[in-house]
Amino acid sequence: MGKLTANEIEAANRAEITARLIRLHYRVYRPEADCGGEYLVLRTPEGELLAVQQKGRPAVDWNKYGNINIWMLFPDPKGELAPGRKWFLVPHDELYKWWVNKHGHTSSMQDKQGWSVKGISEELAGFLEKFAV
Repeated sequence: MGKLTANEIEAANRAEITARLIRLHYRVYRPEADCGGEYLVLRTPEGELLAVQQKGRPAVDWNKYGNINIWMLFPDPKGELAPGRKWFLVPHDELYKWWVNKHGHTSSMQDKQGWSVKGISEELAGFLEKFAV
């Protein structure tokens, strides 16, 4: 068997996190189209509605998602095939501000106003812990 395609990985990730969220008493809704960054809409156990952009790894992009009250949902990319890997649901702007405070001097943040990483550093893991789902 070969590697999964990007579409297959996205579908598997969506199924994985949907099952986890349902078990945590979230309601998961899928808009007809990914418009304005809304890939999913979640109703939290407390009844709050969240517009969510799902990613395969930690990512922010101010030009796409900044200042629109969207949440980022992504797994720890290290454990792609590991059952029970950590997932994080974090407000985009809060994650973006954290990243700017740590890495705002880098060219990718200055030029593109965004980033994504293939792994979660110890420092990032500390920030994300309160957003684990």
